[in-house]
Amino acid sequence: MKSIVAPFIMILCLAGQALASPSDREARWRADLDAYATELEAHHIDLFHALTREDFNAQLGQIRADISDTSDTEIVAELMKLTHSIGDGHTAMPLWNADFHRYPIALRWVEGKALITATASGNAYLLGANIVSWNGIPIDKVYARLAPYVPFVENPQSEAVRVTRYLPVAQLGQAIGLSQSAEAVNLMVEKDGVQWPVRLEAISSDAYSEQVTSTISYRRDLSSEPGLIETQGIRFAIIEDGTLGYFQFDAYPQSDDMVEFSDKVYRALEAAGTRNIAIDFRENFGGNFFVGLMLAADLVALDGLDWQKGVYVLTSGTTFSAAMSNSAQFADILNARLIGEPTGANPCGYQDMGQFSLPYSGYLITYSKRHYCFSEAVDDALQPDVPVAVQSEDYVDNRDRALDWIISDIRKRTEN
Repeated sequence: MKSIVAPFIMILCLAGQALASPSDREARWRADLDAYATELEAHHIDLFHALTREDFNAQLGQIRADISDTSDTEIVAELMKLTHSIGDGHTAMPLWNADFHRYPIALRWVEGKALITATASGNAYLLGANIVSWNGIPIDKVYARLAPYVPFVENPQSEAVRVTRYLPVAQLGQAIGLSQSAEAVNLMVEKDGVQWPVRLEAISSDAYSEQVTSTISYRRDLSSEPGLIETQGIRFAIIEDGTLGYFQFDAYPQSDDMVEFSDKVYRALEAAGTRNIAIDFRENFGGNFFVGLMLAADLVALDGLDWQKGVYVLTSGTTFSAAMSNSAQFADILNARLIGEPTGANPCGYQDMGQFSLPYSGYLITYSKRHYCFSEAVDDALQPDVPVAVQSEDYVDNRDRALDWIISDIRKRTEN
């Protein structure tokens, strides 16, 4: 019996090793695609709410059929496209754990143009320039080609945010035909009416984080404000001669940190007698909206605030997931007016993100676990009460039009 079992066990072990071997590329990808479909259907709250099961299976089957004729990166791109087509912003293939190279720039889509807002210090002259073409392709056509692949999209606002975030990813651009190589990109840029060519070499993700440090922004820098209160992801200062408490709520801290932060803010506002607050979610991609509600719970106890007209929330196309949820909730709980641009997330849609990794390639897949509605008027975005759009020149001049509107509104109310 032992003589029979031992060889059988050895065969099974060898089969497992063969599947795990880098040389058996097609088997690995087939297993990943099987896991992709199985895990999504098992965990997504409503996987086929926008894309039919038949279309999903057809697209996945085409990816599987093309494995031998496509590169690994091309398979990744097609999986990104399929995941995008599922139709909700929390179901995505975000490349968070992918070791892809990037071109040393960061972009924002402003006024229909790709504005360079960050770069390596040696290329600081590019700040404030617009990209006219990418490897000879007009930037509007580049946008249209990349848009079906990018993750975390629920409307045109979040699409614009994600296209500019993923355009610098070198291997992705090569996989979808935006370049022949992932080593460098040839740009035509324009600034102050002058155009010139620029060639950028791709760098590693680690190098990108270390080198891309020269930036321009439309927002006020709070770092030197007296009495600054901050914790991970959120800053607060009382500005404009004590008339406005201003939060830059860019990411969600841990709940214990929010408790401590909120307590300090409460005491600072109470001591200063500040009547107005502005909560800025314009750079917040989301997190745990229950942590945001902890802040609201402390703020609502401040009787000294002007609860009729003195609470403002700032939003933009970046305002996504929990940040959009809290924006809608604060409009009710805090009687806040929304100032700025439409959010990047749908106030009635799929949220609460789960995730899993593909067993062999290790790529991360996210999915929606819940469905929420935070607005009675169902639309693809939470709309501002007072629309104030950011313009390209605001980055160059460090001008915050939405905050300026709030400050002007406070002065008008104070004078009256």
